[in-house]
Amino acid sequence: MAKFAPPLLFTVKARHRIVAAISWDDRIGKKETFIEKMTGGADQHDLDISCFVYDFAGDYIDFVGPMAQDSMDQSGAIYHSGDDATGEGGGDDEFISCELAGVGDDVQTIVFVTEIRSGHVFGDVDAPSFRLADGMTDKNLLELEMAGGKDKEACIMAKIFRNSGSPTGWSVETIDAYPDLSEVADWGTYLQRYL
Repeated sequence: MAKFAPPLLFTVKARHRIVAAISWDDRIGKKETFIEKMTGGADQHDLDISCFVYDFAGDYIDFVGPMAQDSMDQSGAIYHSGDDATGEGGGDDEFISCELAGVGDDVQTIVFVTEIRSGHVFGDVDAPSFRLADGMTDKNLLELEMAGGKDKEACIMAKIFRNSGSPTGWSVETIDAYPDLSEVADWGTYLQRYL
């Protein structure tokens, strides 16, 4: 029996594209803290969105992240916008496009994760947020302020998964978990608990 979850109601045209995006405010013009002054200045906050892909057996089968070698899955239907190390500018700072009509038949679940790569924690970052949007209309299907893990460097935001009970064949579930990175030896294995 299919698990009950809200349907992922994207526009069912063309490639069935959804966008998973993160945004945050940059540090330009921000006042340095005492510690930053003592240690040589304030670094920019570098947040990275990535996704982990699982099959029907719950096995980890693919990864998409901001580095060039990881920027696209094996089907070419899931791809990353590229690394943004500062958060400058308005709108989405980094995003992953998922053309759900093109993902492999073996794909069951896609889990979205944000990590802070600059040595900061979420409590240091101004306005970190995640959204899942329709790729055609840009309408938000899910929004999440990443504010729960003030002393953490990673957030597991949400997952999408195939669900025959959904009108689009896909459902979405908010996770909003902030793991301690010392507990994460391997993301592919760690995230299986959320499937």
